[in-house]
Amino acid sequence: MGANSKQGWYLFLFLVGFTFLPAGLAYLGPIFSLIGLGCLIASCVGFYQIKPLEHQVSAEKTNPVPVQAPTTAKRAV
Repeated sequence: MGANSKQGWYLFLFLVGFTFLPAGLAYLGPIFSLIGLGCLIASCVGFYQIKPLEHQVSAEKTNPVPVQAPTTAKRAV
């Protein structure tokens, strides 16, 4: 769901809030609307707090192919 567990949980919280807010407005009542709104706000705040953590990974860990010096191919004469 997310790149790390915190992103996954905040994405799940966003989906729950996104489901509860319109369901509460349409059918279930104001309690579910408030719960949905609270979930959406909490997920937005959580995503904002963990945003700086995304770019702290070193380049060696993000690149799956190790960087090598270019080699010159020898031609057959």
